[in-house]
Amino acid sequence: EIKERITLDMLTKDSVSVLRQKFINLGGEDVQVGDNVRNAYINCESDREILKEQLSEEYFNAIMTVWEG
Repeated sequence: EIKERITLDMLTKDSVSVLRQKFINLGGEDVQVGDNVRNAYINCESDREILKEQLSEEYFNAIMTVWEG
């Protein structure tokens, strides 16, 4: 089973970097498969829509707390 780990990095009132990593469990240890995928978004209506579609509500709400704060 492949599990995705998402990290919100460099979150400011103007922008955020979203890091996505995929892992599988081999012998009790998580091993990354594939490369890191990092995308940057700015605090604008179009990027907010993209983030709302791509992220879970928990991550999206965390970003919005900073962007609307």
